[in-house]
Amino acid sequence: MVFRFKEFLADLFLPSSSSDSEEEEENVDFTESLFRTFKKGLYMAYIGVWACSKMYTIYNVSQSIGKYLEKPVRTQITTYRSENGSMPFPTISICNLNKVNKSYMDQHADLAMVWRVVSSPWAYPDVNWTTEPYSLYKNLTYYDIYQFSSTWEQTAVACNHAGVRYCDSLHFSRENIISQDFGPTGKCFRFNPNGVIRSKAGDYGSIYLRLNVNRREYLVLDEVLFTVAIHHHTQYSVTRNTGIQISPGFKYKIGVRAVEREELDTSKGGKCDASRRTNSYGAYDLESCHMECRDKILEKECGCVLWLPPHNIHGYRRCTIQETYECGFSAYYKFVLKESDVDHVPDNKDCHCPVPCKNTIYSLQTTTTALSKEWAQRKAQSEGKKFNYTDTDYLENNVIIEVFFADMYVDKIAQIPAYDFWNFLADVGGMMGLLLGASVFTLLEVATKLSKKVYQHSRKKD
Repeated sequence: MVFRFKEFLADLFLPSSSSDSEEEEENVDFTESLFRTFKKGLYMAYIGVWACSKMYTIYNVSQSIGKYLEKPVRTQITTYRSENGSMPFPTISICNLNKVNKSYMDQHADLAMVWRVVSSPWAYPDVNWTTEPYSLYKNLTYYDIYQFSSTWEQTAVACNHAGVRYCDSLHFSRENIISQDFGPTGKCFRFNPNGVIRSKAGDYGSIYLRLNVNRREYLVLDEVLFTVAIHHHTQYSVTRNTGIQISPGFKYKIGVRAVEREELDTSKGGKCDASRRTNSYGAYDLESCHMECRDKILEKECGCVLWLPPHNIHGYRRCTIQETYECGFSAYYKFVLKESDVDHVPDNKDCHCPVPCKNTIYSLQTTTTALSKEWAQRKAQSEGKKFNYTDTDYLENNVIIEVFFADMYVDKIAQIPAYDFWNFLADVGGMMGLLLGASVFTLLEVATKLSKKVYQHSRKKD
């Protein structure tokens, strides 16, 4: 039995009647008209769906193009473990708050007076550098005066690695164990300055340092302490902004964990500048960039800088204390006030410091315990004669810092593209395939036919 669609429509929409032939003819004509109307409606509906699919596809493709051109990014946090069971130990920067020894200043009273003037120029506004004693010391620099502070041997009373080995037994040259750095916090010591020491987690890889603050040498006893910073060995002069302060009479046990941060370059949607990897302060980061800005401003306004950067690639010259008094000090604090102003928005002409593309920082977990009187008494009995210290002197001068890896894991915080080319291709291809039935092969076929048409049309013109 064959299903007849026209008859079905006629039976559905028309009353059944077999009165005469004229009625049958009218019914047939009406059925034909109804069928044509229905067919036309289906065709129009098809055209409408096709047009809507086209427009919706164009809209979604344009959205995908815009999203791809915006280059969105996302942050991925992963944790991995050191493969060989040890990691490079961070550098420990140690700065004594006292910048010049009192015993030296007591022997040079004139220099002591000049130092007070240079340290507080606002309190001495009218200084004649052509008269003595100012004329005798006007060509000295901060670097020259910082030399008269405690040495590493006077500062580090004990140094142990892993709790059982003396630091001198690490079989490294002195340059790989300790070096000096000069900056706003005075003369600082960098333990493990080149990152050659490797350690394991816990006490088996700790660095134990017993430090002597040398209280008797303090010019001012308002605060007696060290500033300590734990950082990557490629960074310098970080104690002023990232250091922690430790006081005598306590033991500080600091667990560290390495955190690697990676940012995408501006060409990939990130905010970092891949061309800025190093500068005159070692590895590029925001702090070293601001210190470079400071030096450029001082060089521009005074023709010198207060402290030479560790890599003096710009050929700066140290300011004398006269230049520091007359220009350097005011220019320096003018820069600090400007940078600390929350309403100040730096621009490229001022100080452009994008985020670093890659840097390593260390998260710290610190516990503090007071040194006991019994410990001080034992030290006074065993080595008190060497330093001329009583048990009270030990509590007022000695501080212990023990730094160790909390574990052998590294946290990696990386910026990655959130919508790359393959995501874009998948979205566009999926939309065209779903709504238009298009694929790579159909697009190639259309392109082939169009190229043939163009070729044939050009041949006809010829």
